[in-house]
Amino acid sequence: MSLVIIGLSLLFFLGHALNWFFIKTKIPDLLILVVLGYIIGPTLGLIQASDLGMAGSVLSTTALIVILYEGGLNLSARDLLTSSLPALKLSLVGFLLIASAGAVVAWGIGFQESWTIAALLGICIGSTSSAIVIPMVKPLSIKKKTKTLLSLESAFTDVLAIILFLGLVESAAVGVYDPLELALGIGSNPLISLAIGISAALFWALAKKRFSFLVDMTFAGEAWALLIYGSIEFMGYNGAIGVLSLGFALANLDLLPKFIRSQISAIPISFEDLSLLSEITFLLRTFFFLYLGILIQFSSLSTVLVAIVLSLLIIVTRFLAIRLLFKPADYPRLDAMVSVAMGPRGLACAVLATIPLQKGIEGGEWLQNVAFALIPMTITLTALFVSLCESDKLRQKISQLFMAYPDEADKKIAQAENTAEPKAVSEQTDKTEEPQTAESKPPGDEKLLAADNSNGDSEENNEGS
Repeated sequence: MSLVIIGLSLLFFLGHALNWFFIKTKIPDLLILVVLGYIIGPTLGLIQASDLGMAGSVLSTTALIVILYEGGLNLSARDLLTSSLPALKLSLVGFLLIASAGAVVAWGIGFQESWTIAALLGICIGSTSSAIVIPMVKPLSIKKKTKTLLSLESAFTDVLAIILFLGLVESAAVGVYDPLELALGIGSNPLISLAIGISAALFWALAKKRFSFLVDMTFAGEAWALLIYGSIEFMGYNGAIGVLSLGFALANLDLLPKFIRSQISAIPISFEDLSLLSEITFLLRTFFFLYLGILIQFSSLSTVLVAIVLSLLIIVTRFLAIRLLFKPADYPRLDAMVSVAMGPRGLACAVLATIPLQKGIEGGEWLQNVAFALIPMTITLTALFVSLCESDKLRQKISQLFMAYPDEADKKIAQAENTAEPKAVSEQTDKTEEPQTAESKPPGDEKLLAADNSNGDSEENNEGS
């Protein structure tokens, strides 16, 4: 027990130290945590996922809920209105490209007869991790609009991957495939989860107004988010999108009509609650990525090679999607680079990868091993690209791929030159057009002018005489 207590305390200080390291070096602390988890887990065998039992999965799910809840609280309606459609387009295009590429790779290496496992692999790796993207983009030097877009994209792809994957798994289990049923499931599930999350936010704001003595306590908001997530999942819908919409609705209650705002609490989330939530999120996130590293398995060389190919394909397909959808007039070069880099896979991919094996689907173990090897590779590539993008010197090495997008630094220099050049020209013009008066003439000219005047006076005198 003493070692567990020591480990928890070290976890807290480790998280803050790595966060400081990330701010200074732009090397994501998430990657270091995953690598550290892999070292103390599969490499050294100091701890196994089975040692944590149900506590590991419960804490990792709790971390995901709190991260999504905090992410929703940091979304503004104005940013959402300007970014939701681009995020949806990026989600659909990026998902279809990598899902198709992943299915083709699996089909090409020996799953021609069992196309189901190939399709499941493509869908599984199509999910961009919300738990990684949301905290990672927060300190980056990109526009707020781009941060919102990438956060929404990760939420959309999670929903899309989960619904398609579970629907296809159930169809494979019973041997009946109904595309229409899958399409209807995609249309209704997110909307119902969204409606439940918004309704829960309104109810919470009302309870804070009318029954503050019951809900006005520390950690009450986070407990409410956990309750909503569990309830939505129990009803068979997507709890992730429900919790994200809960946080978003609470952050934008000021947009409601005045007669509704008069019936609810004006401050459903206090500053103290947000401060506590930030610390809880930080600690749970630290545990989550350590736990993810413990889960990683490299079963064979062929599995590792497939994971490497798929990781590179994720970057390639994201580059194609960004070039297709991001207009150079709307996004600077740094934003385009970071958007290409934001393709990490995380908890949703790991959880989905375990389901086919549990259901007894042929090729399920292979799919799980590939996904578990893929996750740290995508996080590594994301960390590498983020470091390249945030460093001015390193960014120049990959800028040739993004020359269509304007560089903010170059734009500022050009603007400074354009504003300085007319000023210099006007000064030069003023000097050339300045009249050559006696006051403006040099000393030598003044003497000549005085001599001319004296000669003129003498001539006039002579004429007068």
